[in-house]
Amino acid sequence: MRKGLIRRTIRRARPSRPATVADTSGKRYRVVPADDPEAAAYADPPRKWPRVATMAGAWALVLALGSWIAPAFAASGSEENQDPRDQAATDAEGAAWSYLRYGSNQDLDRAEAALCDGASPEISPSDLDGIRQSYADELGGITRVDVELGDPVSSSDGIAITGTVSYVSEGTQRHEEYLVTVQEHDGTYCVSDADRPAAEIPTATPDEGATQEIDPQEVATDFLRTVVADRDPATAEAMQCSAFTGITAQDLDDAITEWVAVNGATTGYLNGISPAEADGAFETEIVLQGELNQESFTFQIAVEGDCVASLGGGDALMNAAD
Repeated sequence: MRKGLIRRTIRRARPSRPATVADTSGKRYRVVPADDPEAAAYADPPRKWPRVATMAGAWALVLALGSWIAPAFAASGSEENQDPRDQAATDAEGAAWSYLRYGSNQDLDRAEAALCDGASPEISPSDLDGIRQSYADELGGITRVDVELGDPVSSSDGIAITGTVSYVSEGTQRHEEYLVTVQEHDGTYCVSDADRPAAEIPTATPDEGATQEIDPQEVATDFLRTVVADRDPATAEAMQCSAFTGITAQDLDDAITEWVAVNGATTGYLNGISPAEADGAFETEIVLQGELNQESFTFQIAVEGDCVASLGGGDALMNAAD
């Protein structure tokens, strides 16, 4: 070997290749070290435990305050969020209406709330519910309850108001009259008593030999209400005079039946009755209120003694039935 021709060769270390592994099928996979910079770039940041403790304490305080304050907000809600049925009546009619309506419509708690403190009415809310149930048994169920009030009258016991409760069932209805006494306290009103006044029927005693006084307007009203409201033409026909002329109770009931067939379940009532020029003659307006329509019809009725002598008018209703 010739001098000067010998060169020192320095090998540079080759970069190490990532280790690989092979599975049973011969496929090879790269093994990434746990401290690989690429993997470290996506690692979870280190937790700052003091800060975590501070945040947990803050949330605990918020939850505690919420559980204490929320019921206070609920308890102090505005009157706009309260059910108006639970508010005290601001007039005598409202108190009487609430008592009769809720007591007759199976809402006894609200009827009790309409009573004055310590009041023990002759007709209690449970009595009103019992009356409703008796009519429900008679009529086969109650579909609606209506309440109509008279004008308030001041009395020594308070404010007296008459009320008529109508129990409606598929076009048939029954009525009950009540007398409600209302008291006023600091701008609000409550019921102190309620009763069903007995009908005052004058009777003759054997010694007096007096005869019963007949009110022709009451006879006319009873006749029409029996047909229109109660839908009981057979009972009404018994009130007709033997020489009766005009529209019979059965004719009127048939016409109402035809009207109901067109307009659905119907409530009928009298919208007042007033004397006409002739003695024993009256004019009245019959109202039929159905699911689809409401109409009023004017009739003329005449009374002789204790019976109905004639009935006429109501052309729009009677002609439609022909």
